[in-house]
Amino acid sequence: MVAKDSGVNLTELGVGEKATILRIDAKDKKTLNKLMALGVLPGMTVMLMQKFPSLVFKVGNTRIAADEAISKNIIVMKN
Repeated sequence: MVAKDSGVNLTELGVGEKATILRIDAKDKKTLNKLMALGVLPGMTVMLMQKFPSLVFKVGNTRIAADEAISKNIIVMKN
């Protein structure tokens, strides 16, 4: 579990809640590169749009559907 003052993972947001991306804690470079190519970058605002059946979140004008394992790599600070 991540300490509260250093952010929470994206899966802990409520639907419709906005947050700022602090970092991406991807274990492998391929996942990190894919998220970055989609615009998931530190400092960007993210909004969780859906939690089931998969997580859907919006970064900029891009909507991304991702499984929970990938979404847990995105560390955010709630706005």
